Amino acid sequence: LLMPESNRESRVRNQYQNYKTIKAARGIKIAAKNLEKSMAGLPLFVGRKEDEVDYFKNEIQNILKNALNSIKLQETGVYVQASTLGSLEALLEFLETSNIPYAGINIGTVHRKDIVRASAQLDRKPQWAVVLAFDVRIERDAQDYADSVGVKIFQADIMYHLFDMFLVHRE
Repeated sequence: LLMPESNRESRVRNQYQNYKTIKAARGIKIAAKNLEKSMAGLPLFVGRKEDEVDYFKNEIQNILKNALNSIKLQETGVYVQASTLGSLEALLEFLETSNIPYAGINIGTVHRKDIVRASAQLDRKPQWAVVLAFDVRIERDAQDYADSVGVKIFQADIMYHLFDMFLVHRE
């Protein structure tokens, strides 16, 4: 975990200090292998021995499981996809206050399997056969499949833009 010296800009080439732990939101650089397996919004642990790695895997799985289990899905509703756990929680809270039900959730890139899950609404209430993709990429085959089965995908990096697109679709 590398962080620039205090009161220094991280984009400017300068000396970085090495840290064992960092708490709170800070601008840092992480130098490590397999970072693509990490998930934004969750703790990042370093395990040097095999038993440490197994322990940290279980820790992360429990943290994610607890967070996702606290989310109450509806029988019918939109499918929500976000880039991080925090942004997913924020979007779900916004949808709740706007009385928009959600029947499925996921974190990360929109894949074909997400469209398959969203397409379950086509048999129940077709107006909910929608994926709200917040700050995420959409794989080409996912978009193609959505187009072929009639699932709408709305993608935006700003929550309110996503909401506005959905409202236009609903009316």
